[in-house]
Amino acid sequence: MTKPANPALQKSLMDVPVRVDVVLGEVRMPMEELVAMSAEDVVALERRTDEPVEIYVSDRLMARGRLVVADGQLGVTLSEIVDSREAA
Repeated sequence: MTKPANPALQKSLMDVPVRVDVVLGEVRMPMEELVAMSAEDVVALERRTDEPVEIYVSDRLMARGRLVVADGQLGVTLSEIVDSREAA
């Protein structure tokens, strides 16, 4: 990526908040089960751990990736950039 010629523009662009969501999976459960859960309960998601996760930027699908654990931290590595025309 090329740097903007104007350093002030670069700084202002880096200050724009962007929401990034990584979708690990989803599950539907009755509200009664949800409110009865405790901190130790585990919820089984519809997606397996070896399946790609979806990465959304500002509610738009932008990429897919794989879950990784590095230095005890859960992370994601990008494996595919989604064509914005495909994701629409």
